[in-house]
Amino acid sequence: MAKYEITKSIDVDEINKRSGMPTGKKRTLPFGAIIQDRVEDRDMERFTYLGELYRTKSEELTAAVRLIGDAPVTSGGASTSSSPSPVAKPEYKLKWEAMHSSIPASRCKIPGGWLVSVTNGGLTFFPDAEHAWDGSSV
Repeated sequence: MAKYEITKSIDVDEINKRSGMPTGKKRTLPFGAIIQDRVEDRDMERFTYLGELYRTKSEELTAAVRLIGDAPVTSGGASTSSSPSPVAKPEYKLKWEAMHSSIPASRCKIPGGWLVSVTNGGLTFFPDAEHAWDGSSV
């Protein structure tokens, strides 16, 4: 598994390992911290640091990491690479679209209707064989 070094301090959210939901605890990862197991999750990235699960915005993490062992080293020991290494993007089979709602929610077309997901972990099926539902409430 690839390991990454944090090149500047970043703020992260702690994630519950069992539920996969944020615990509400914030933490600042220090310069030089080593993270691994990066996984994209919409506009966020999840990763582990010292065996604990965290997340932060993808753009913030990408701007603050360097793949360990990736950058060539000069004779003085300094790295000659300053750009962060890209994370391989997995091919998603479900395509979620954000819904305009008073709570964060997304929907995904599936045969026979829609899967609807809300941030607190709720998931439901909305039958609509023609996919005519525009996402608004009645």
